[in-house]
Amino acid sequence: MTDDQQREVMHSERRIGVGHLGVQGFLAKQGMRYSSAPYNYAFRGLLNSLYETVREEAREYAFKLRVPEPVKVTTVAPTGSIAKLPGVSEGIHPIYARHFLRRVRFSMTDPAQAATVQEAVNAGLLVEKCIYDQSGNTMVVAYPTKEKLVAEVEAVGYDPKIVESADEIDLHAMLAFQAMYQREYADNAVSFTANFPEGRYTVEEAALAIESWLPALKGTTLMPDGTREQAPYERLTAEQFAEYEVTAIEDSTDEDCATGACSVR
Repeated sequence: MTDDQQREVMHSERRIGVGHLGVQGFLAKQGMRYSSAPYNYAFRGLLNSLYETVREEAREYAFKLRVPEPVKVTTVAPTGSIAKLPGVSEGIHPIYARHFLRRVRFSMTDPAQAATVQEAVNAGLLVEKCIYDQSGNTMVVAYPTKEKLVAEVEAVGYDPKIVESADEIDLHAMLAFQAMYQREYADNAVSFTANFPEGRYTVEEAALAIESWLPALKGTTLMPDGTREQAPYERLTAEQFAEYEVTAIEDSTDEDCATGACSVR
């Protein structure tokens, strides 16, 4: 670090960020719907207790090092890729959908990645040039995906409908979940994207929702379907997914990690 002012702030504040991922799976496997969690006193109490545990550990460790204790200790970071490794839901988000296309970008200048793209072509998957890379060296593979959390919840004896997907949850309910997490756990920023179907809300309705929750939120993104070409996820109906079923994979499982050995890119 070469900036003296930045170094001074870092040494005085010593921020850390202990975060969570797989939260919806944790809730669902206890029989709790995502949308009901902000009003569940037991879950809110657990989050508060976890925060106090992190704070106390940070305080004790800072004391041992004889340095100032961190001013902030908890966060919810973007964990879209990280969550794929243990195969859990992303951060504090609800699942995107029960069935969807998951788009993965590959660099054609890397022989291993280029080989993966050719395998996708041979398998009959949708493969396109990345419209955001003018060099033409990036290809996008669309993997038809089935959310595995639904099956996992059913396996432990709960109604699979308890796993709510983002398109089944009201925008206010999603923002209430983030606000609850900031109130009970995260003292740093929260990374949160509220996904919803195109046309579900007018611009005015979405703006009013943000305005009503804004005092309690930090780091929120609203993402209606169809607003970005070649988006990472695209919802599929059960019927559409059935047409892809031969080449489908389970989400939150990386297609290169199915054997338990993930490639390094």
